[in-house]
Amino acid sequence: MGDTINMGAYIPWGKLVEIAYAMYKQNPTAPQTPTDFPEDWERVANLTMTPSLESIREREFAGFIAQSKSNPQLQTVVIRGTESKLDWLMDVEFLLETFREVPGSGKTERGFTNLYRTMMVEYADASIPTQSLIAQLDTVPAGTRLVVTGHSLGSSLATLHAFLAGSKKIDVELITFASPRVGDSNFVEAFRELNIPNTRIFNHPDIVPRVPMEVAGFRHLEPGIEINSALYPIKHSIPCYHAMSTYMYVMGDTQADISACRSGQAALASASQG
Repeated sequence: MGDTINMGAYIPWGKLVEIAYAMYKQNPTAPQTPTDFPEDWERVANLTMTPSLESIREREFAGFIAQSKSNPQLQTVVIRGTESKLDWLMDVEFLLETFREVPGSGKTERGFTNLYRTMMVEYADASIPTQSLIAQLDTVPAGTRLVVTGHSLGSSLATLHAFLAGSKKIDVELITFASPRVGDSNFVEAFRELNIPNTRIFNHPDIVPRVPMEVAGFRHLEPGIEINSALYPIKHSIPCYHAMSTYMYVMGDTQADISACRSGQAALASASQG
């Protein structure tokens, strides 16, 4: 990680992702705007997705769209990561299929892509009809700057959404945390050709950014920014390597809650000082 990279610049986007997780825990289908929602943002809509397995389909809260109060031309799409059992099942297909939404753009992971296609926008203003997230891009006002962000599974969905937005000439930026590989080399090249600003942050010991494997034809959007929780008082465990709170802590968020992932020795020292 180079000295010129200001990791603190990405903490506000990570906080928005953490809010999406908290909203899901509040209500997994239709949460309200929480009291700690950032003051400079107004929630425009909730996002839902519908993971499925054969005849089982469950609509879930996936994230939200918010508009900046200080700059009405700035919007963000925030997508949480894996939570439910069906989310996990959708994650592990690891097969490539054509991303037909943008002709000639290569192939993307089937589970991520099918889940992205189910995403819907449910507006806070009930007078506005619900529509698909894909169709919503055609209603984005001219001059809008869009920042799409997510963690884990949400990073995959965010990548597909930012790519589709860029293909429609929307001014879009992508910021992801712990993203798995999303598509093949042709998809990566098509994304690069759109000149979409892209920040992909990954934790060195986290296994999620290592899948799906390159031998299966998958590639990462490059470059990535590596952080390393092994250099911090974080438990050596797969869930803690991947946790959004770990990413926030290592990036420098002094308010990050790593109580569940603080290493035993560090937790003991902290308790003795309390």
